[in-house]
Amino acid sequence: MEQLALRIIEKILILYFILYLLIDIILFFYAIIVFRKKKQQHSGTPIDYREHSVSILVPAYNESVSIVDCTKMLLNLNYPDYEVIVINDGSSDTTLEKLIQHFSLEIADRTRQSDLSSRAMRAIYRSPDQRLTVIDKENGGKADSINAGINYSEKTYVCTIDADSILDAEALKEIVTPFILDKHTTVSGGQLAAANGIVLSNNKVVSSSMPKNIWVVWQIVEYIKSFLVSRIGLSKINALLVMSGAFSLFRKSDLLAVGGFLTKNNDHPYILQHVGRNKQTVCEDMEVVVRLFKYKRDLKQKTKVVFLPRPVCWTEVPDNAKNLYRQRSRWHQGLTETLRIHRSMIFEPRYKATGLVGLPYYLFFELMAPVMKVFAILFVIIASIISVVNYYWLLLFLLGAILLTTIITTTLTALIENWSIQQTAANRDALRYKNFGNWVWLIAASIIGELYYSFFKLFAQIHGIFNALRKQSNWMKFERKGVENV
Repeated sequence: MEQLALRIIEKILILYFILYLLIDIILFFYAIIVFRKKKQQHSGTPIDYREHSVSILVPAYNESVSIVDCTKMLLNLNYPDYEVIVINDGSSDTTLEKLIQHFSLEIADRTRQSDLSSRAMRAIYRSPDQRLTVIDKENGGKADSINAGINYSEKTYVCTIDADSILDAEALKEIVTPFILDKHTTVSGGQLAAANGIVLSNNKVVSSSMPKNIWVVWQIVEYIKSFLVSRIGLSKINALLVMSGAFSLFRKSDLLAVGGFLTKNNDHPYILQHVGRNKQTVCEDMEVVVRLFKYKRDLKQKTKVVFLPRPVCWTEVPDNAKNLYRQRSRWHQGLTETLRIHRSMIFEPRYKATGLVGLPYYLFFELMAPVMKVFAILFVIIASIISVVNYYWLLLFLLGAILLTTIITTTLTALIENWSIQQTAANRDALRYKNFGNWVWLIAASIIGELYYSFFKLFAQIHGIFNALRKQSNWMKFERKGVENV
């Protein structure tokens, strides 16, 4: 009886991981198709970006290390009509003082445009040229800060940027373009690149050598697989449900209609009706995308979430085990919370690809993946104890998995490198591997990661699920070191 039960469990695990592998392979081959294509220029009538104004919102909590460089960079983007709004979320360091001093800010009286819930304002500051607004408010978290920024924004679109982010000068045009070309676009975003170790000069990246820190290299590999493989494929079938809060664009009217970003004290009618009172998540970027899908589908409107591989946003990533563990735990907690909040959409036909493909994918192959992996490890241990496991087959399976992952990684990185040569310099810099030695180090780190980092991330994700079940809400921000500016 015990052996029969083990065989049934064995078959379930085999089917699950074969399906998991097939999905990865499908996304991989689609990525090959994408990156074999040459750069395509937009054809037809030239786009007049002056008709598509953007408010860039920068939530900042204790960002004194990077806030001046980030703001200077944002004020020098190649875009005709935009404003920068920095929201100081009750920082306890010198974030506000540095902004006031460096940009000669003065107290301003700016009319509130809308009424999303947020913590109390202390003061509004403006730069002499009126291009920069700084909101000083009581601490309420990132989502609360974005809502405050939306309240004071005056443009058609809202772009959310992290306070440590560095944007390529053309990136804003890139992510606005999908909205212009297709009126059904609801969210767009671009590629994230690890900013650790890069050097800036006049707000441009002048050095982006390959990091030696293996924790950073593991994340570079992860970003390549996630942003340049998974998100491209999911975006193509309109099942992409998360866009990084470090670099995303929304239509302001859409955000106002669904109540802005989710906070515990958000009392917007749409939030109360479709999410509930006192709900929150530690990863607001995924939840708001799912809610926008729900809003549009309920109105029987088409909607698209578009990921673009070309616009680049540099962002500092954790460079040690402690901070990376916390971040990965928080991400998985946010995924768990979002799926729980919007569970009624899962397998619901009226939400089309979102309900029938996107949400089930994130449920079974993102949320449940670490659970199934832990279950598989326990199964092997128990099977070993009662001597029903074939060690040769197990070893062959593990070696095969590592070999397949290595083949996929080497092929993909080579294709992306070739694709990047045809793109902008920013795309080439974002990959970080510039020569054969860099590439070998990237592949070696990837193989090592299969034996160590995969298990590290597994336990962080399980921790995140437990935090969600216990309804903990600690954002666990890690300390930034900033980018070298010469």
